[in-house]
Amino acid sequence: MSARPWLSRPFLAAALALTVLFVLLLAAVIRLAVNENRLSGEPAEGVIWFSSQGQYEAMRLADAVLLFETGRVPRDEVNLRLDLLDSRVRLFEEGSMIHRVAAMGYDDEIAGLRATLDVQRAQLADLQPDHAEAISALHAAAQSIALTMRDFANAGMLDGRDRQEVVRNSRRQILFEVLGYLIATLAAGVLVAIIVARGHRSMARAEAALDREREVSRLHRAFTSVVSHQFRTPLSIIDASSQRMLRRGAAMSAEEITTRVTKIRNACQRLTRLMESTLNAARLEQGEISFHARVCDLHKLITYVCENQPEEDQNRIERSLDALPKLAMADNTLLEQAVHNLVSNALKYSPASASVVVRGERQGGDAMISVEDRGVGIPADEIAFISERFFRARTAEGIPGTGIGLNFVSQIMGLHGGRIDVRSTEGKGSTFTLIFPYRPVELARLASEGAG
Repeated sequence: MSARPWLSRPFLAAALALTVLFVLLLAAVIRLAVNENRLSGEPAEGVIWFSSQGQYEAMRLADAVLLFETGRVPRDEVNLRLDLLDSRVRLFEEGSMIHRVAAMGYDDEIAGLRATLDVQRAQLADLQPDHAEAISALHAAAQSIALTMRDFANAGMLDGRDRQEVVRNSRRQILFEVLGYLIATLAAGVLVAIIVARGHRSMARAEAALDREREVSRLHRAFTSVVSHQFRTPLSIIDASSQRMLRRGAAMSAEEITTRVTKIRNACQRLTRLMESTLNAARLEQGEISFHARVCDLHKLITYVCENQPEEDQNRIERSLDALPKLAMADNTLLEQAVHNLVSNALKYSPASASVVVRGERQGGDAMISVEDRGVGIPADEIAFISERFFRARTAEGIPGTGIGLNFVSQIMGLHGGRIDVRSTEGKGSTFTLIFPYRPVELARLASEGAG
């Protein structure tokens, strides 16, 4: 999917189809309007009205001729009736009616009527009441014209009905076309919307992936920078002590040798801790470290962690474990690493003269192990980020660390179904508390036996 969905082939094809459908729909609407105009019929001077008026005037002329023969009306009355009939016939010879007459096939009849009227008008000039033959011819012509007008009116009515039927059928067809175009337009619009939505989702996923990649790259650079800096210090100590021992050799006193070897050993231990912390975090993320709950002696675990701190720091550690149950179900290895991380951090971030207190207790259904220090503390606006990988508070500047320890601890607590709680005041110290569900050994054994 293109980063710009409106430039993709499916979108362009759908947009083109939508444009074509819109044009077709517009054309259909125009056709419908034209068709409706046709359905409205002829103007007021239509075929039927013209024919009816012509038939009426022809009959009036026939009556006037008979009355003239008996002397009851003057010749002017006959002339008037002939003029009125002529005007009605002339309506079929003017304007759009000419085409209508031709379409109905009555153009020859109208031409014949015109010829008849011209002949009768010429004879009327000398017509007298005693001209029986001429009067009879005029009367017969008037009746013939009346019959022709009647037939024309009937033909006009049938033609109008047929034309309206055609128009109605055309309207029905156009309406079906409009409906089809509307449905097709709706489908094309839905397709365009789907393409755009999918494009936006793809763009969002791509942007999220790019952000994650950038974040990983940033974290990798930060990690590389931190680790290289942290590894450089113990390596420099090892290198300096080793060079001094090589230069002085046998001239060194036993005390100086012990001092140098101790520095080298401490630096090696520091490197080992850095490597273990880094490797454990990577293994846990890759799923290479699994959670195995077993009987765990919490008191013994905490004591072991405290006694494995540097000798010069062990006397700074105070323990208060009376309220903590001795045995519980937990992953001994992972929990030990979590407690070790908190204790070593407390010692590292506290002054050399400050004590560190390790407490344990049970609250309701949770076991809680807290480590309290009186060190640099964490700024209030940064506490929410302490579990993020490679994050280090600004108060930790200048103090060795990689920023992955608390992230590792947080993941360990997640495996235990618990969490890590942090309370800290900048410049006064911090308290980190491991909180996880307490499962008594007896209940765990019963559950295991029942499942077996």
